[in-house]
Amino acid sequence: MAQPPRNGLVSGFILGVLIAFIFAVVIRFIPADWLLNPVTRAWLYAAQVPAGLLFIPVAMAVARARGERPRQVLLWACSGALAFDGLVLGFWPALYGHEGLALTLVATLLLWAFAWIVAAALLFASDGEGSAQG
Repeated sequence: MAQPPRNGLVSGFILGVLIAFIFAVVIRFIPADWLLNPVTRAWLYAAQVPAGLLFIPVAMAVARARGERPRQVLLWACSGALAFDGLVLGFWPALYGHEGLALTLVATLLLWAFAWIVAAALLFASDGEGSAQG
């Protein structure tokens, strides 16, 4: 009898922490002026919507390689990234390379991005028991 897919807690959580670290380093290179200017900030927000979809193939590849549910891996990855960002914003905010209002705006962009990653997971990632449901 075939084993049911695992829930992806460990691999998803670790994946999320790794991705969050990479994004924290990349965020350092976003000029503070882009964050503070409402027009360029709106473009940064808009970019998060399709960026959420990019996490699906990554989570699906990890899930396939480890025999886990893609949606669960993606949601656990989001949890890992949220945990990482929550701790780092609180204890090592300099990692993001911004201060003051710009750092606050980084945090809001991260929250916005997480909302779209969760939406992408729920809409497009397979739950491992058939095709994705929308």
